[in-house]
Amino acid sequence: MTRDNVSRRRLLQGVGAGVAATALAGQAAAQDDAEYIVGLRANSSFDVAKKRANGVRFELDFGSIGKAVSGRFSEQAVEALQNNPDVRYVEQNGRMHALQTTPYGIEKVDADVAIDDGETGDGAHIAIIDTGIDAQHETLAENLGEGWAADDAECDADCGGGGPFGGGNAIEECLEVWDDDNDHGSHCAGTAAAADNGEGVLGVAPDATMHAVKVLDCSGGGSWDGVAAGIEWAADQDQIDVLSMSLGGDESDVVYDAVQYADQQGKVQVAAAGNDGECTDCVGYPAAHDEVIAVSATDENDELADFSSTGPEVELAAPGVDTLSTIPRDDYDEFSGTSMACPHVSGAAATLIGAGYSRSEVRQALKDGADDIGLDDNEQGAGRLNVANSLGIEVDDGDDDDDDDGDDDDGDDGDDGDAGDNAPVIEQFDVSTRSSGPWSRAEVDWAVSDEDGDLDTVTTELLVDGSVDDSATSSVSGSSASGEHEVRTRGNPDSVRLTVTDEAGNETSETQDY
Repeated sequence: MTRDNVSRRRLLQGVGAGVAATALAGQAAAQDDAEYIVGLRANSSFDVAKKRANGVRFELDFGSIGKAVSGRFSEQAVEALQNNPDVRYVEQNGRMHALQTTPYGIEKVDADVAIDDGETGDGAHIAIIDTGIDAQHETLAENLGEGWAADDAECDADCGGGGPFGGGNAIEECLEVWDDDNDHGSHCAGTAAAADNGEGVLGVAPDATMHAVKVLDCSGGGSWDGVAAGIEWAADQDQIDVLSMSLGGDESDVVYDAVQYADQQGKVQVAAAGNDGECTDCVGYPAAHDEVIAVSATDENDELADFSSTGPEVELAAPGVDTLSTIPRDDYDEFSGTSMACPHVSGAAATLIGAGYSRSEVRQALKDGADDIGLDDNEQGAGRLNVANSLGIEVDDGDDDDDDDGDDDDGDDGDDGDAGDNAPVIEQFDVSTRSSGPWSRAEVDWAVSDEDGDLDTVTTELLVDGSVDDSATSSVSGSSASGEHEVRTRGNPDSVRLTVTDEAGNETSETQDY
């Protein structure tokens, strides 16, 4: 694909602005036959709500969390239901919106390094909960599995011609009910898992299977009950591992029911933090829920995007400015937004699952591998996503000393001087080991001391067949220090070595069997 084939629309639409513009359905004043969602206790019958409805849209079963019925209810019915002990909540139906603003991101998060190492997400499944996915795109179609669409979000070939937030993309034909009539969902899908087939762009997990879960209509909006129903459908598909949600809005009980239900089914849930920036403590829903990985957006220089929502719920950052990806039909464009950051993380989660990680291990592995790019915790969480790091794949950053001139290149003349004659002491060296997926890990708690007060470094090394396969180093100072290291390998480790050095070059090492 040449750059001549790329139209360069740059869109910026905040979730806050989207909600304000489109409004929550029926919020101005309760009228007869307004749309409501009735949350029921798990052991209650759907009939508790259905008998009082003037029309039912969805019957949702979230297992032990409870049930919900959405539809049209009169004011009298709502009042009666609010006083019914079988009813957990009654909320007016609202809407969520695609989080749109603008990919180079594959290299930034070292997904290309993981792909070159053979980690492509093969065998993993991602639900793209959005405006749909183009059913025939040259670099998406081969990775598509079965899909689903909410009744009020089914593909509409007669809808507009403005793309995301512009009244639809005016596609000529809907090939599936979950076909993308907006662009937003296809764009997110391409970032997560566009195929490595020589066409168009490359996704983070190019061999993962994607499932279009169309809960947002051609205008980029969707009802709370439709979003909840889409999450429920994805949670009920055993093969689906990851739920990718580049959407958001105000908090909804029924959407939270669905999120909790998906969590009970063991799904990895990822969502866009929102586009309300510049702001603090403003992460939208569902990203703000504890069960969901909230993702903020950064640019090509690892700076926080000025539109990105931030807050204590943010767990990871990912590229989300001027992101190049797929749109219908066989086309490409650049969008910006936390919507674009979210599928980088969703694709990374699929890559880890394809590599052998269990779903329960993915969240922590993604955070453990993230790069600290110097932003505040509420802006980057654990850091900017790094797929290769999370997989334990070594990345050649080009900083190795390859001049072969015989110098030690540490800035001195090789004379250790006489800063101190006493070797440092290892006071504590506790090793715990575990295996997860293809990995063998060692966690080391250490404490060291030095009589001369000139501690320098502490290094933990994981040895496979006598050679160092992974290591972790901490800079220390003074007369005592303590800390923790984690090292891991895909090989069969035989031992763990701890080494402490002082500024004079004295060192002490101890080794334990793995």
